[in-house]
Amino acid sequence: MLDTPMKSRPRTQILTGAMALLLAIGMAVVLQSKSSAEGQSSDKMEMKVPQTAMDHSAMAEHYKKVEAEAREDIAAHEKMLAEFKKGAVGNTKMGENPHVKEERLHCEKYIKAAEAFAAEAAESAKFHALRAKEMEGK
Repeated sequence: MLDTPMKSRPRTQILTGAMALLLAIGMAVVLQSKSSAEGQSSDKMEMKVPQTAMDHSAMAEHYKKVEAEAREDIAAHEKMLAEFKKGAVGNTKMGENPHVKEERLHCEKYIKAAEAFAAEAAESAKFHALRAKEMEGK
């Protein structure tokens, strides 16, 4: 039966295909991030105890960048989850689709950790900016 309509395909096949597509997209994003990070390795700051106002300012800038990157990751996971929910087959009798639930729990866990990381980076940036001003006598 080559002319079987798409509707008759089992839902598990459709869900499996959707998950495979999301995994492929996720891997592409990870590989792209990795390659851009390798290209920016010279921009990485050597971590050392800051001694001068200039060192503290540089650390503050570093942590601002770390926070921005974490916020980008959060947005990407929120978008990925929304896209996954759109493509998943729902069944109101059974409640939340188990595949969507699994993906949702993964993304929520990642987002929560990334938010904590971003908040910590923001606090570190604030601390180092303040310390730089103190050392400059402002």
